Amino acid sequence: MADPSTPAHHRVARNTASMVTGRLIVTAVGLVTLPLVYQRLGDEEFGVWVLLTAAVAVLAIFDLGLGSAMVREVARAGVDPVPGRLRAVLGLGIGWAVCLAVLALAALAASWPWIDKLLQLGETADEARRAMLWMLLGLFFGGVELPWRAVLEGNQRHGLVAWIGAGVALVAGVLTVVLLRMGVGLVGLAVVTAVTGGLRTALTVAAARRYGPTYAPRLRDVRRQDLHVVSGYGLRVQATSAAGVVNTELDRFLLGGFFDPATAGHFDLGTRLLNLLRLPPGFALIAMFPTAVAGAARAGTAWLDDFYLRTTRRLAVFLAPCTAAVVVSADPLVRLWIGQPVPWAAANLAVLAPAYALNLALGAATVVTRAEGRPGRETRYILLSIVLNAVLTVPLLWLYGPIGVSAATSLAIATASAYYLWHFHRATRRPVTPVMRILVTAAAVGTVAAAVTSVAAGHLPDGAGRMDAAWAVCCRTGVVLLVSAAVLVVFRLAGPVAGTGRPRHPDHDIDARAGAADTIDARAGVRSADEVSSS
Repeated sequence: MADPSTPAHHRVARNTASMVTGRLIVTAVGLVTLPLVYQRLGDEEFGVWVLLTAAVAVLAIFDLGLGSAMVREVARAGVDPVPGRLRAVLGLGIGWAVCLAVLALAALAASWPWIDKLLQLGETADEARRAMLWMLLGLFFGGVELPWRAVLEGNQRHGLVAWIGAGVALVAGVLTVVLLRMGVGLVGLAVVTAVTGGLRTALTVAAARRYGPTYAPRLRDVRRQDLHVVSGYGLRVQATSAAGVVNTELDRFLLGGFFDPATAGHFDLGTRLLNLLRLPPGFALIAMFPTAVAGAARAGTAWLDDFYLRTTRRLAVFLAPCTAAVVVSADPLVRLWIGQPVPWAAANLAVLAPAYALNLALGAATVVTRAEGRPGRETRYILLSIVLNAVLTVPLLWLYGPIGVSAATSLAIATASAYYLWHFHRATRRPVTPVMRILVTAAAVGTVAAAVTSVAAGHLPDGAGRMDAAWAVCCRTGVVLLVSAAVLVVFRLAGPVAGTGRPRHPDHDIDARAGAADTIDARAGVRSADEVSSS
């Protein structure tokens, strides 16, 4: 259990710092190893690897929301325990891990010829099938780990979870480099996935037995009411998680099916690089969530309104020039990372960046929503995003080729984010004008900076090598920052944001108090904050 003598805000700060550090280590490992994987495998095999990992990612989301449900039950066990429920819910986690692995194996055996033809695996089909078997073993280990990880997270041992993840990532990075230099391909990478998954599970179980020795899964204790608890809470979380993952992985399968695995791999490189560039604002949102929960409980709605506007403004001021720099520097950024031109990766990066910037700029609204104890407001916009993506993808793909897939995703994210902004303000009765003023001004800053830098790019240094690419990125980013600063001065965006001026509504005080009471979830909570960063 967490030490009760440690103040809550100290625990949250410590957990956040550990999670950020652990994520940085994992990110650094991926940043170093991925170019090597791409160069050693080649276009075709790398594309197949991308499709296999996407398939496993889709399978992994079918946890019935048990991950969040188990964390919630562990966190509540010390406050309002229900006899036998905790062990039963943890037991359900273990039972579903076994069922999911068996179902996935059966589905793979039955549908592999169809998968081979659909994804155009060609000569790599046999190797891909063997790699997939190893990856399913890793999926099983991940399912077994989930209940024990919930014990740690529910007891506010997020830092320990983060350090285990970082250590295993380092081991995986070393093994990947060694095996690639030995000439292994897809199967070798899959073996690394399975072995490190088993190692992470073993470490997590050992830590959970130490810090939560009374918590152990017990499937025979499951009762009907326990299933209702999981279905009532977990399936809502499952819907949100599923929508996010499908939005991420759908493009890869479509590109692999309509074109070839190499095209899917190229686009994946652009998406991964964009995810790396999204980390700084994502970490900021992680840190802001506990602050919003505590501030809402302490100072009420007026403080939360001010926090919302200040945070949106700061995010917008940061994201506008950063997005412009990414768009105009997409090609040299990819060359700097991979070491060679990958045109589809650069195009994907440039098309997706503005939509993801808008989504991140609205992260403050997501933080406020969860601080007020109303996370369900996010579900509609996430589902709208996935529906729009599915509807737009095929027409735009036929019209514009591979880049149409990225355009569909970008339009879906931007439209759903705009809907969420409208829905959030309508539901909370906050005036939308101050936020729209911030966003429109930021969009103008980014657009002007990108346009001016694009015109000037032909006169700036560039070249084929990594150093040339680095110099090109620095020069283009410098021009973007100078132009952005000039436009910001003109718009006076750096000045203080006016208050909301909205009438006080009693429901918001109820929401704020609900946010404080919901700190069982929120303090168990850096996990929830981490979900904010990926919304």
